[in-house]
Amino acid sequence: MTVGGLTLLALGGLAGWRLHRPAADARAYAVMRLIAIQVSLDEAAPDFIFYGGDSQVELQPGGQQVCGFPLVNGGVSGSTAAAYADHLAQLSFARHPRIAALTIGTNDILLKNKPRSAEPAARFEAIAETIVRRLQSLAPRVVVTALPPVGRELGTLVDAAAVADYSQRLRGLCDRLGCAFADPFADLRDGDTGYAKPGAMRDGLHLAAYRPALKALEPAMCGP
Repeated sequence: MTVGGLTLLALGGLAGWRLHRPAADARAYAVMRLIAIQVSLDEAAPDFIFYGGDSQVELQPGGQQVCGFPLVNGGVSGSTAAAYADHLAQLSFARHPRIAALTIGTNDILLKNKPRSAEPAARFEAIAETIVRRLQSLAPRVVVTALPPVGRELGTLVDAAAVADYSQRLRGLCDRLGCAFADPFADLRDGDTGYAKPGAMRDGLHLAAYRPALKALEPAMCGP
């Protein structure tokens, strides 16, 4: 198998659904994942934290607490912003979270989609606003993160320059809507390139370690 084939195989796993799996497979996975999230929401303690987004959220290890409260993991691997807006609309919240957080965007910056051209970028920002407004209707505090960096081995698949571009769009969105913006991935970045430092990523797409990223996000989530 070629190096390119191995890369595609690696990306075809849990969080590479959107990149390389058929749309029908991605939808089938999302259906089952949403059932699991809904069960967690239905059985959540009265005070909990909701963290939504793509695989960068779903891959967070279970059983963690944030700000002293249990974390309900609302991540759905492979989600674009548009897909996650649809997923979030399908979830019901019998209890509202104390804090909600969002990490989204990696699946929106594929090179083939020309993410930094005007229409895709504006569409991403508009859909991100829909997600944030929904989260704001649920929680008194909403935190949105920057996009994580990507490995250099994905340079032919992902527009690394769009990492900073889309992160800035999310920052501006929070300035406008009143959510908090944070970059828990700052220590993983190789400057402003959009790429990660060597060893920071597991397979070019996923973090080598997830607990430190959540720990880095905690001050923004627990802050005033």
